[in-house]
Amino acid sequence: MYGYGGKILRINLSTGKIEKENLKRNWIKNFIGGRGINSKILYEEVGPEIRPLDPENRLIFGTGALTGTGLLTSGRYTITARSPLTGFFGDSNAGGHFAPELKWAGYDHLVFRGKAEKPVYVWINDDEVELRDATHLWGKSTWETDRIIKQEVGDPRIHISCIGPAGENLVRYASVVCDLASVQGKCGMGAVMGSKNLKAVAARGTKGFEVADPKGFKELAYLLLEKTKKNQAYAVFSDFGTGTLAPFANEAGLLPVRNAQQSGEFRGIEEITKEALKEKYFTKNMACFGCPIHCKHHFVVKEGPFAGERGPGIEFGVLGPQGPYCDNVYAPSILKIQNICNQMGICGMTTGLVIGAAMEWYQRGIITEEDTEGIRLEWGNYEAQIEMLWKIIKREGLGDILAEGASLAAKKIGKGAEKYISHCKGVDIDCIDPRPLKGYSLGDAVSTRGADNLRGSFVFEAFGMTPEVAQERFGTEDSVKPDSYTGKAVPLQYYQRVCTIADALGVCKFATEWWGLEITLKAMSDLFSAATGIEMDENEMIKAADRIYNLERAFQVRDGITRKDDMYEGRFMEEPVANGPAKGKRLDKKKWEEMLDEYYAVAGWDKKTGSPTRERLQVLGLDFIIKDLEKRGKLK
Repeated sequence: MYGYGGKILRINLSTGKIEKENLKRNWIKNFIGGRGINSKILYEEVGPEIRPLDPENRLIFGTGALTGTGLLTSGRYTITARSPLTGFFGDSNAGGHFAPELKWAGYDHLVFRGKAEKPVYVWINDDEVELRDATHLWGKSTWETDRIIKQEVGDPRIHISCIGPAGENLVRYASVVCDLASVQGKCGMGAVMGSKNLKAVAARGTKGFEVADPKGFKELAYLLLEKTKKNQAYAVFSDFGTGTLAPFANEAGLLPVRNAQQSGEFRGIEEITKEALKEKYFTKNMACFGCPIHCKHHFVVKEGPFAGERGPGIEFGVLGPQGPYCDNVYAPSILKIQNICNQMGICGMTTGLVIGAAMEWYQRGIITEEDTEGIRLEWGNYEAQIEMLWKIIKREGLGDILAEGASLAAKKIGKGAEKYISHCKGVDIDCIDPRPLKGYSLGDAVSTRGADNLRGSFVFEAFGMTPEVAQERFGTEDSVKPDSYTGKAVPLQYYQRVCTIADALGVCKFATEWWGLEITLKAMSDLFSAATGIEMDENEMIKAADRIYNLERAFQVRDGITRKDDMYEGRFMEEPVANGPAKGKRLDKKKWEEMLDEYYAVAGWDKKTGSPTRERLQVLGLDFIIKDLEKRGKLK
């Protein structure tokens, strides 16, 4: 089997049984790998009766079809499970070096079920797989866990994917961390791992695998590398990473400040510009496997209360929520917070959004110092921010409620708290104010894992595409007009396909055409064919993307998600932008419904229910889903 390790490794943590099965060729053709095959396994093995923290929930690690090939950015993998944060479909994707190591050991997917009697970790050394006692690691940080396992195995070259105390304490947005700073933060995969008493997976692979057409694959990969290096986005990402988005979003009025009470006009923007971060803190570049972009950077804080703090990487996904969202203008504290999040295994984005919400609840008297146990949750109080972060990690006091996520926490707190949060299907809206960007908002709403721009939201509304190009590519200039509610469905579906296939192949979507870089859908199909020997043109690749996306939507539908859930809840749906260049912009509910109609028509989803239609599922060859939804009364 070319391009793949060829095996699925199944581990029952309750019994200790370890099984290896062959990867099915028809699964490859239909679902590619990575996120695609993960989603297929989850749908078939985790029904609505299984809850997120039940032992029978599956925790699925999936490498992509191109993971470990040496293609630029081919170091990514997906972890999939029923999400503790939302209760339905969840997954999270990360880079680093763990995934290639796993695949070189011969395994494309790991499937965990059950719960170990006591903490364990898995040691994979090519064909040798064993469960080891991790009692001594329970309570340790991810960085300590990484160091100790490498010492125990006696090989510093191994790579480890592990959880920290937040996952052990079942924080609903606990993360899984590999290589110290490559984080699967979305959807609470760390809590699922903790619920199974699984501390870590360590892998060393020396077997490797072959591609079908080495010469052709190498030529394609080299061409993409050269084109990427000439792309104007490459230089910016290489120098500054995703942090470059902060000043852009601020200037455009898209940067949420003080729990999105304002957008843009952040008083401390000069402290978190790309130039300031590079000059004051960055020390050297940091890259995931096979990545010439190296968007992360090691940092050192040289002075002040956090002097000596050092670590790998800083992302806009943490910078925005932990900075402007909490009105925190002190950059060293944000770097400190990111280190705490990475070490304790908790999503840095979600914690910023949750604490930002709590700060507004404190501002409005919904919670008081009695609730916070004396912590003054005032805007910009980074010391209080850090104190509350530790409360969340340990599930102490108010932190125990906030560990549930903003949506569930608001319901528990009551007193109108829900009015001051923004979410879709229980997932907090990220660090871009979506109200001025109608297509971006739509992408959040119809994402298959709750609010999520990384599922393919149409970013070119904000930058990078002229009306003329939009007309040529998508048939209407309205595509890139931020205020327009029409013309969004076709480009959104296109970029959803790009992001879906990137996740299935195991490449970074920030290197794809979704972000204006060079890995296109056509390139993906050519690379897949050269790597696997399975001929698949661009149209067939698109069909595979639609098959994966519709399967994930069917999982949501089976759990009771309907059209009414494809909508923001809270501030972003109810209030206009209060200030800045986008002042007065808001989401019109009537026009939203019309935009949703347009998307459903393009996607092949029923306009009344939001479910993929029978005809759409038949075209995609998802007959097993038709039978399942029929049996459950979810399909006409």
